[in-house]
Amino acid sequence: MKKAAAFSLGCVYLRTVIAIATASQKGGVGKTTLCINLAYSLARRGWNTLLVDTDPQGGVGLSLARSTKAKQGFYDFLTGEKNFNKLVLSTRLPELQILPAGQYDACARQGWSPAEVPARLADLLRAAELRGVDCLIIDTAAGLNGMSESVVKACDYVILPQQAEPLAVRSVPHMLETLSRFRAEGAGVKVAGILLTMVMGENQISQKVVAELRALLPADLMFEQSIPRMGSFLEASAMGVPVALIKRNPPPEALIFDQIAAEIEQRTGLLQEREASDNHASLLD
Repeated sequence: MKKAAAFSLGCVYLRTVIAIATASQKGGVGKTTLCINLAYSLARRGWNTLLVDTDPQGGVGLSLARSTKAKQGFYDFLTGEKNFNKLVLSTRLPELQILPAGQYDACARQGWSPAEVPARLADLLRAAELRGVDCLIIDTAAGLNGMSESVVKACDYVILPQQAEPLAVRSVPHMLETLSRFRAEGAGVKVAGILLTMVMGENQISQKVVAELRALLPADLMFEQSIPRMGSFLEASAMGVPVALIKRNPPPEALIFDQIAAEIEQRTGLLQEREASDNHASLLD
């Protein structure tokens, strides 16, 4: 994890920001839906959360607010000419902020060296830490190559959302092999877990895939919670909000992401960081 010294009342302490990417071999597995709703749930649970969109197509921005597509963001930061704090967007939930994808085409024309990307990603993590961010949830483009590879390698953890379809039984081992290669190359990223998505409770094929994957993989590698295929997620995307906000009273499916957030707290050590912070605070009483 990335650590930096900070100062409070003359005492030096370590503050840690945890970066969590989501990655998949192909698109259409619900990765962006996961990022948006997980970031919202973590923020509701009191974590200062930054949702980062690194997909050139800007899926997060398109899902939340069409106007963000015209704003600068992640790719503008990569060029080194834009101040991080001026690119981050605030939301009505103080604990949740967004760094949209930004102007990929314009930045691509301006050009940046692929060799410089890891250093710029490290700069982004440091800037987020100085801003008081506890946790970054990072959406990536499909595939584990190019920018997505660089982003995953720069993170502490990666979540692997996997659609409950027959292809998953073959693609998951390949994803895990690729991540093992990243670690062999020096990356510190760990697998937070494999999260089954678009599960259809009444579909025998979907349920068979769920059973096969849970039998094939170690239990601690699989999230206990899964995400069903539900129309409310499409409704939330059309409204430009997390699913918890589509009605005055959050629908039952909104609790799914709260349960996933609780698993993330355990799997990534977020709770330990909070307990350590509380202990430091008690020394000043």
